[in-house]
Amino acid sequence: MGEGVGIVEPKRLELRLPEGGYRLETGGVLKKIEVAYEECGAPMSDGNVIYICHALTGDAHVAGIRPGEEKPSGWWEEMIGPNRAIDTNRFHVICANVLGGCKGTTGPMSTNPDTGHPYGSSFPQHTLSDTVDVFRMLLAQLGVGKLAALIGGSYGGLQVMDWATRHPEEMEKVCIIASSASLNTQALAFDVVGRASITDDPEWNGGDYYEVGDGKGPKVGLASARQLAHITYLSRDLLQEKFRRELQRNFVEAPADERARREADFKTYFQIESYLDYQAMKFVRRFDANSYLHITRSMDLFDAGERYGSLDAACARIGKDRCLVVSYQNDILFTEWQSKDIAGALLGNGTPVTYCHLEAGTGHDSFLTDIDDLSGLVGGFLAGRAPKVMKWQIRHYRHVVDMVRDGAKVIDIGCGDGTLLNVLREVRHASATDGVEIDIDPFKEAVADGNNCFWLDADEGLGMIPDGQYDIAVCSDTLQEVKNPRGLLNEALRIADEAIVTFPNFANYRIRLTLGFTGRLPVSKALPFQWYDTPNIHCVTLKDFRALCDAEDIEIVEVKCESRHPLGKLLLALGLKNLGASRITARIRRKTPQSAGDRG
Repeated sequence: MGEGVGIVEPKRLELRLPEGGYRLETGGVLKKIEVAYEECGAPMSDGNVIYICHALTGDAHVAGIRPGEEKPSGWWEEMIGPNRAIDTNRFHVICANVLGGCKGTTGPMSTNPDTGHPYGSSFPQHTLSDTVDVFRMLLAQLGVGKLAALIGGSYGGLQVMDWATRHPEEMEKVCIIASSASLNTQALAFDVVGRASITDDPEWNGGDYYEVGDGKGPKVGLASARQLAHITYLSRDLLQEKFRRELQRNFVEAPADERARREADFKTYFQIESYLDYQAMKFVRRFDANSYLHITRSMDLFDAGERYGSLDAACARIGKDRCLVVSYQNDILFTEWQSKDIAGALLGNGTPVTYCHLEAGTGHDSFLTDIDDLSGLVGGFLAGRAPKVMKWQIRHYRHVVDMVRDGAKVIDIGCGDGTLLNVLREVRHASATDGVEIDIDPFKEAVADGNNCFWLDADEGLGMIPDGQYDIAVCSDTLQEVKNPRGLLNEALRIADEAIVTFPNFANYRIRLTLGFTGRLPVSKALPFQWYDTPNIHCVTLKDFRALCDAEDIEIVEVKCESRHPLGKLLLALGLKNLGASRITARIRRKTPQSAGDRG
């Protein structure tokens, strides 16, 4: 993983505002804005800056050791540093606290220059776009031009959506992690109840509680809001695994008067209750209730598509920036379908996009706590390495290469590590090389080579990919590995004008002889798996493939048969393709009325 970034000094900068102050989208005015930020990594140069948007209750301390600390304390420590995913040998990293927060950037706790007292209830309502524009003013004042990448998770991902749709010219790459274009209704509901917990607390006092004495303020309400939110950050399975219905260890030893007091307050001794109490008290010590109210409201009101009429219209503005969209299993706040909606809208508008669904299983907080796969994915996406295509790889895929025209838009369904896509980019100068893969390790390799990939199960359909998106869909050794070959062919010809299908021919003479003489399925270079440990769940023959295509109204335009063995080559020369071929490559398309009539 490499070493960390070392000492990181917190910084503050007062923005140069227009005369009269900065006018917020909602009409209010801030006459003074101070931004707290941190930066680390390689010396700043043109095009090497990555800006990171932090999550709801996060801050600018994304990585490193603050002065006076003994060890790193950044909230994304393992992601950022020399030779880490966000490589500080190469990139200069900046992160700032959000407008309206309580970690140094102007917010409700800040001094109102008109009164000399904390803003409190007078802090103006602001939008998420105002927050983004404060970041943009900060970068402009620091002399930052176009960003190498803009990255954000959760609430930070919403900021990325706003920024990338309004000002796509300001970044090369975009990463939206565990986020969405707007909050779903369930997430809104949690925020509504959380804010009510604060505003119903008598100590809130309408937001003016800063100067009423130590210990005052809506601490009970803020604690309740945090407990409710924290439940949504962890998956049900993780909570069950960690706590079950276990009781606290001190339950038996508790004095009778304490137990009576807890029972009178309807408290229990379940470990989950103790855990939530601990998280709430820790949060109350570091966060401000007014900031929580302002930030969650700006988050709830944000809708990337509303400004432009639809999500498709919003994503069309992002243009040619390369995008990475990541969702997490069991995330109830920012769901898989919301990320797929973004990725599908980007793809439909011609934006290079990679979508990945990570199966960490621990819920929304996985992007902070379970980052091994995310690190590999983001690191590869940012690296942009140039793979070296070997001559033997070109030879291996020669029949596919021959069937793809120069400059075609290609998708490889079951792309593995992207080797075939690399070959097509090198030899055929493919204008797009996208892949579908569900195994995360080769998926990361394909992305690191500069391909766009979609983490999708071909058996469940490719619904996020629009009709007619590609010239060619390649199914290289995929047909025999899926549960539904018929569905695969139909999906391939829905998203592309033509498809190229390759598969081992199980009617080859060597397979027949081995099975006939030994009574066992063969193991060879072409079929290097034992029957009990093979990805090939269907035994496809050339005749079977022809019959399936005919039944599905699919025209076989071209077939290439190959064999490595002299007898197989002789059989092919004699026209006995189903007997001689060990491997089949076929180009197919939908039958036209004329071709269907000719065949009849």
